[in-house]
Amino acid sequence: MNKKDDARQYLLDYFAQADKLNGTIEEMEQLRKSNAPKQEQLDEKVQEYEQRLDNLNSGKIKMNQSLKELGFDKPIAKFSQEDLIRLSEILEP
Repeated sequence: MNKKDDARQYLLDYFAQADKLNGTIEEMEQLRKSNAPKQEQLDEKVQEYEQRLDNLNSGKIKMNQSLKELGFDKPIAKFSQEDLIRLSEILEP
């Protein structure tokens, strides 16, 4: 694969992991809101959350490195309109 394909894959993986993490957070909140959540269930969700967060952080590092190789020198949150347009071109199939 080339650098652009690598960056696309890291971006897609990162956002998929973020979505899974959000799902885990929602499940944890539902458990906490239930009348009497079992500590075992909460502990299991906390472990799942920690694993997903680790995966997300690892993916962010890979994603940022691959984007730097393509000339993106700042975090996604600080991208300009021009940067976002360039990023959308990378995400096109």
